[in-house]
Amino acid sequence: MKNKNIVIAYFVVTFIFLSEVVLNFNKYSYAGYYTDKIMSWLWLAMTVFIIIRLWKKKAIKAYFGLLVAGIILSILPMMIPFFALVSYFSTIDSYQRIQLDDNYRIERHRPGALAKPQIAIYKQEGIFEKEMGRTPYIEILEKVLQRSSIDIPSEERNEPIQEAKLVNANKDSIGIEYKIMNKKQVFYHKINGNLFEY
Repeated sequence: MKNKNIVIAYFVVTFIFLSEVVLNFNKYSYAGYYTDKIMSWLWLAMTVFIIIRLWKKKAIKAYFGLLVAGIILSILPMMIPFFALVSYFSTIDSYQRIQLDDNYRIERHRPGALAKPQIAIYKQEGIFEKEMGRTPYIEILEKVLQRSSIDIPSEERNEPIQEAKLVNANKDSIGIEYKIMNKKQVFYHKINGNLFEY
């Protein structure tokens, strides 16, 4: 493959990758959990390939320098941006993914290095899906286990969701029946505009 074609293909993949980042800031993403991960890894692999293949060019050396500088700068402020990048490219802090129906899915994950586990609800809209909002997992545990957070030991706070069923969804709320530690309870996620109320 000619270098020109490789560069064009790389620009296309980079454009799609950057569009993912922009969508993510606006609570959207491409439909499917692994879509973003696959595109991210494809971009990373193509970046390494381009740098190795075209290393003699000054522009590529400058681009490589910018990427390295970006990684170093992300590590400096307590490594929080760096861990956010690692989380974006991997499934490290993604504990569970459950498809509720054709349109809705939930994900039990930790959105950042310093964040506590949360439940995020996504709604598919064509080839995109929108993050409707997040609810701290401890709130769902309190409701299902019928105990306050003080009475839930740390080891039980990591208990997985055994089952999750969509009860109803409208413009005001989304009701999901959770089964955790063999106990069932419906939790209503209230919607405030485009975000859940915490």
